[in-house]
Amino acid sequence: MNAGNRRRLKNYFIKKRLQTNFILKFCLLVILACAIMSALVYLLSEKTTTTSFEGLRLTVKSTADFILPTLILSSLVAIILISLATVAVFLLITHRIAGPLHRLETDLAEIAKGDLTKDIHLRKKDEFKILAAIINSLLRNLRNPISVSRTRLNELESDIAALKAGLRAKGTSEDEAEQIVRPLRKKAEQIKNIFLFFKISSIVIFFAFMSCLPAAQADVTDGVPPAELISNEGWTITKSIFCTLYFRYDVDIGAVNDRLDTYKVDYGLLEKPPRPGEGDKEKISYKFDLIFYKVQELLDMRPKDLHLNVRIYRDQKDLDRVYMEIFDQENKFIAYYIFKINTLFASEAKISANVMAHEIAHCIVDHYFSVIPPKKVAEMIAQYADAHLRD
Repeated sequence: MNAGNRRRLKNYFIKKRLQTNFILKFCLLVILACAIMSALVYLLSEKTTTTSFEGLRLTVKSTADFILPTLILSSLVAIILISLATVAVFLLITHRIAGPLHRLETDLAEIAKGDLTKDIHLRKKDEFKILAAIINSLLRNLRNPISVSRTRLNELESDIAALKAGLRAKGTSEDEAEQIVRPLRKKAEQIKNIFLFFKISSIVIFFAFMSCLPAAQADVTDGVPPAELISNEGWTITKSIFCTLYFRYDVDIGAVNDRLDTYKVDYGLLEKPPRPGEGDKEKISYKFDLIFYKVQELLDMRPKDLHLNVRIYRDQKDLDRVYMEIFDQENKFIAYYIFKINTLFASEAKISANVMAHEIAHCIVDHYFSVIPPKKVAEMIAQYADAHLRD
């Protein structure tokens, strides 16, 4: 075998253990099927006789004994030919699984080390493309806030050093200056520890993910495809100051506008969104921004650069289906917000300003604190926003 052929075969044997086990098990099934078929033919023909001329002699034999050599030979030939065909076909099939699986392992290993700039690129015909797209979407949502936080941390450390130098220039002793800046240094160290925790968590998530990757792929492709969360097909899209709103193709946008009653929501607001246009989509965008301004004022929390994705479905059963797909458990909420994908899910049937205020409060709380508060605390804050929306 020349070097080119060896290299080509090596390319197809990316994950040797996985692919070899796959091929061997199928070949064993082929051998077992041929053996069972031959045995059945032999047993069924045992009670019959066959006559033949061997040379000039007339021979009478049991049909089973007569066909046995031919049966063995044909079975061996069939096993060899089918096994060779199996190797070729399954190499092609498993290559589309083993190749992207190897790529996922390699790229996720880099991501687990803290490199969030990497995207996972798979070929057009590879498997796991939906899974890779979801991971890429998650990384894009993480990149900007973490990058900004690292920049702010560097600025904070520079400011601490400048503050200490300024104090020393004014005649403050080294010990006194250090005592003044020590609380700030402690805060900076806490932020560093959060970044370290994130890196360690990424490594843990990576190994946990790789240990259940085949199962994860089954979850992704069964039932409702998660592609609907990363694809714009079948959605009507509009943007506001705080939101990107996705209306599924079967949603009555006019009905959504009617159900979002923002009466008295703007009372007492110091800052309001620009007045909306005449279309239903523009009015809905205005109402979502209005709710955002009101909830931020109620909670006195204003996270920077906050922008939320809102997916609006037609019926509650659609929300239940998506929730089951993501969490593999029954949905008990009329709307819900998922921090990890920064998305609020609601339905045309049960949408209202108060329900949206509740979920938007969850979004604001999760983005405001560097460490997300306990669920019960966050729920109490969200209920407060809901109860006082029209105050």
